Amino acid sequence: MSIVGRMLLRAALSLVLATAGSPAPSDDPRSLYDVQTYRLDLAVDPRTKTLSGTAAVESTVVGDSLAKLVLDLKPLFEVQSVVELPGPVEAQGSLAGANLAFERKGAALSIFLPQGRKKGDSVRVAVTYSGKPTARDSFAGFHWKKTSEGKPWICTSCQDEGSSSWWPCKDSFWHPEDKPERTFVNLTVPDGLTGVSNGRLTGHDKAGEGAETFHWVHEYPCETYSIAIAVAPYVVVEQDLQIEGLEGQLPFVYYTLPEDAEKAKLQFAQAPRMLEIYSKAFGPFPFPKSKFALVETCFWGMEHSTCVAYGSSFPAWCAEHGAPDPYAQQNRQFDYILVHESAHEWWGNGVSAKSWGHFWIHEGFATYAEAVYLEELEDRDAADEHLEGMKAAISKDSRLFRGENVDSEQAYGHVIYVKGAWVLNTLRHYVDDDEVWWKTLRDFNLAFRYKNADTEDFRTILETNTKKSWKTFFDEWFYGEGYPMLDGTVTARAKDLLVQVQNQGSGKTGFHVPLDLTWREGKAEKKQRLMLEPGPNRIEVPCKSKPREVEVGGLEHVLGEHAIRLE
Repeated sequence: MSIVGRMLLRAALSLVLATAGSPAPSDDPRSLYDVQTYRLDLAVDPRTKTLSGTAAVESTVVGDSLAKLVLDLKPLFEVQSVVELPGPVEAQGSLAGANLAFERKGAALSIFLPQGRKKGDSVRVAVTYSGKPTARDSFAGFHWKKTSEGKPWICTSCQDEGSSSWWPCKDSFWHPEDKPERTFVNLTVPDGLTGVSNGRLTGHDKAGEGAETFHWVHEYPCETYSIAIAVAPYVVVEQDLQIEGLEGQLPFVYYTLPEDAEKAKLQFAQAPRMLEIYSKAFGPFPFPKSKFALVETCFWGMEHSTCVAYGSSFPAWCAEHGAPDPYAQQNRQFDYILVHESAHEWWGNGVSAKSWGHFWIHEGFATYAEAVYLEELEDRDAADEHLEGMKAAISKDSRLFRGENVDSEQAYGHVIYVKGAWVLNTLRHYVDDDEVWWKTLRDFNLAFRYKNADTEDFRTILETNTKKSWKTFFDEWFYGEGYPMLDGTVTARAKDLLVQVQNQGSGKTGFHVPLDLTWREGKAEKKQRLMLEPGPNRIEVPCKSKPREVEVGGLEHVLGEHAIRLE
């Protein structure tokens, strides 16, 4: 998710979700089943600002038994009926079945199963509901907007509120670990509009007088907050891309308002190169059977899987036409929304956190991807400049780990973006082997693609590739607080280098920090890496003659405050 828009909103809002909250994990009835399939048959009515339809859920019992299926759904919706389906949930076809009893309590929808189910059993239900969903603010919620020509423009963004703010589900707001294996969306919209959602478009057809239904199939696991719909009189531009690592061609589609078609044509010409860079760094694009799509939205941006929300300013067009860019600061080195949100196809959509304590796997890795993009497009100096620009936002008591048993809102914060990116940049320096580093990022993404992972999973792959333990690093940099502050000197003496450095943590944690020295002894070039311990350090490095041209390197790639003087 784009950081600036969310942080501004969170600074002004501390709203409590209109939900019943989340039970403790040990007694959460939602932990008793695992969702396999969602199907959303939805109709939007811009005139009445009403959403109505049926949500089908197919799940497998993972607890010892299940007497009721508990879903999340915001109280503003009315549930007309719940039925039990006689067979698997398919992309299309009947959703008729036997009526089931249900009750509403806050945001919990409890569906009573006439015969208790045991572990391994399938449970298939369809919930028919309707309501008038609204936007919480300019970013989060269900947006009923109009284009400049007065046509309907409808968009969703729900990571802040939870997907249960507009459809019944086991909400990833509390349960990121339960990604459905597949999602089907059949979206009915007024004639003249295009209905966009996740996955690939399998067809569209008339749906009675004055309406059309668009059929979408996403045959990949997906966090529920990343499921979205967008409706507008879109101009649709399609092309096929040959991306390294993919057997076939990747459909690249963008959906833009007619008035912005020329802007999008110029801006989105950057997308193929970006996809190539990310595919090289992190593995091939994760969802080739679906598509990569950019969808113009009425909010700034969001990482909806295979239909990335783009509401930015088309900065390439602004630059070419001398127009002011309202996001000039964020777009200083690249189109922030395009580059950041697209990176989430690998980090957040492809690989998702097992729990929100490890939220940095979404936002830290995606923010680091911005630097990866710049390094490949330009050079390492450009990437360093970008990372340096965010360093001041990292507080001295910052901590990447967001805690146990937290929901998405509790875990969210600026730190998971900026410190997350910087910890990865720092770790690359500690590894000190770029071949191993890039292999580790690819291996991690490919090993946990379509799955959920935590920081320990990443550490395990790193340790396998480097053949060494990284426990100390993650104890300090992920679970610990703050960053190192180095102050000291490196003195060239007659036959040694004297290193005297105070290594103090900005918070409660002490850090082990590599210090790379290079120098000349006669005609010979020498280099050595020292590991500074927390606290005072005094190290003598023997030399055969007086060391000359002494340099301290690498600290520009280590998060912290460093003042090392040469004497």
